[in-house]
This record gives sequence, C-alpha cells and structure tokens, in this order.
Amino acid sequence: MNAHLFRTRVAVLWVVVAVATSSSLLLLLFVPGALEDMVVGEIEGEALTDTMGWFFAAVGAVPLVMAATSLLVGERVNRYSNLIAGAAFGLFATYAFVSHTLAGDFNAHTVMVAVAGALAFVIAGLGLVGLRQPRSLEVAPGAERVSHREEATV
Repeated sequence: MNAHLFRTRVAVLWVVVAVATSSSLLLLLFVPGALEDMVVGEIEGEALTDTMGWFFAAVGAVPLVMAATSLLVGERVNRYSNLIAGAAFGLFATYAFVSHTLAGDFNAHTVMVAVAGALAFVIAGLGLVGLRQPRSLEVAPGAERVSHREEATV
C-alpha cells in the first residue's frame, strides 16, 4: 500500500476512534442514574476529581494526537506507533466493554466503546501488516517519477 494512502487511512480511522470515544462518553450521561450521580460528584461509582477529568481528556485526546502523528512522522515510526497505540487503546476499550457487560450494563455507551476498541485493533493490525511489508522505495528529493506508458496516436 502506498505510504500516503496508508497515512491517510490510518489518520481517518483515528479520527473515527476519537468520535466514537467522545460519543461513548456523552452516551454515558444517558445511562439511568448517571446524571444524578454526577450531581453528587460520582461517575460509575468513582469520585469526580481533577484526575478523572484529566483521564477523560486523555481518552479523547490520544486518538486525535495519533491522527496527527500518523500524518507527520516517518513511515517506520508511524507503523510502530500505530501498532502500539492501537493495541493499547483496543485493550483498554476491551477491558471497559467487558467490565460494563459483566456488570449488566449493556447500552449505547458500551456499544460505542466496542466500536472504538474494534477500530483501534484494526489500526494496530494495519500497523503490523505495514511492518511486515518490504520497505518502499523512497524517491530522492527533486527527482521526478517517470510514467512509462504508450500514448495512442490518432
């Protein structure tokens, strides 16, 4: 796969993961009793603290940072970072999905967590497949690619 095409696809996937993650956090508010718990200062049985706020900010920011990283770093670093971040984010989402499901909370929030996790694993898989491919030939700066094709004359 072309390096630019790979970068674009992975960046778009990371943006979709960010949207799925943000919407899962928003859908958490629709869980019965969640708003009342937030007014009291809790969310899912945990106290709402600055640390919890930073955690939610990080969960939303990591996919956006990875989208930018996918477009800005070198090819090899790009594939390694997507493999590592995709696997880590996917494992985190799997943990969240399984813990919610085992607690009997299967709702729109858990579905969006599952979508974010599945897409993160897809990104990790793309990074792994990219690492197994032979390195692409880089064109030297200033060099032009020549397209060899025959042109029809009328």
